[in-house]
Amino acid sequence: MSSGVFSVDLSTTIGALQIGSLFAIFLFGIVTLQAYLYYDAFPEDRWTYKTLVAAVWILEAGHTSGVSYQVYHASITLYGKPNELVTFPALGAVTAIGGAITLLVQSFFALRLYRVLPKPYKYIGVVCFALSFIRCIASIYLTFQAVAARNVAQYNREWRWLVTSILVVGTAVDIVIAISMLWYLAEKRGQELLRISTVIDRLIGFTIRTGLLTSLAASTLLICFLTMPNNLIWLALYTFLAKLYSNSLYSALNSRQSMREAVSNSTGPSRAKVPRRDATGSSIGFGPHAISIEMKTSTTTIPDDSNPKTVRGYSF
Repeated sequence: MSSGVFSVDLSTTIGALQIGSLFAIFLFGIVTLQAYLYYDAFPEDRWTYKTLVAAVWILEAGHTSGVSYQVYHASITLYGKPNELVTFPALGAVTAIGGAITLLVQSFFALRLYRVLPKPYKYIGVVCFALSFIRCIASIYLTFQAVAARNVAQYNREWRWLVTSILVVGTAVDIVIAISMLWYLAEKRGQELLRISTVIDRLIGFTIRTGLLTSLAASTLLICFLTMPNNLIWLALYTFLAKLYSNSLYSALNSRQSMREAVSNSTGPSRAKVPRRDATGSSIGFGPHAISIEMKTSTTTIPDDSNPKTVRGYSF
């Protein structure tokens, strides 16, 4: 996959791809470390989460291999032949892989929205999942078109509208999920005791930090694609965008232990019991777009000075 006709300026074409690939490989290393930490910290986690972590890592390995091969082919195999840099089939092939990674991650957080938001707002999660699924199908279709394209100029003329649509939808889903969870956490903060509000403040900060990163990266990629279609800077950003999503997912899963400890400390070790799972056996995740809190029907009484107050239990 690539952009339209571009001048043979190595600094904004091959140079940009090389820098992007370095970031991609670096982030893949962090993805691998995060995956290892997950399996080490949560050996008894649900099989669905274990499968999700493994699937994302395998997809990332394929994505990184495709990016590395394309950069090698462009900078080594075609060294001294810049005029032959008219197609990038390997990068086109990993478009589908990137779409699959984005679908898995966004679906994870969309499900959290569906579970924690009240009606009718919970259906925001359904809409986000549907848009992400359509985006993935479009990415797969673009993969076939990019591999079969004879040159980037033809590809850009025919499919620029679809590439733009995919980038816009992905960015919109990121922003909607992040804003929805920030609204939810802000609402809950005003309803709880001071000590629980402190924990919610931590969740809000975590959501902003991680959600802002992926949202800004996706927005920057879209801006570069629309304003600089004749170079490969936007494509360099695309080479590591999927890895930001993967790291966000792994960070969400791995942060559960610290959040449990924060809840335990906020309520007092002798007064609150923080379970690993909710009533259905589901572990609760935190992430860049949706840091989820599952509400249980049981209550936990937390004495506050001489007046006991009751808050609903949080399960992490």
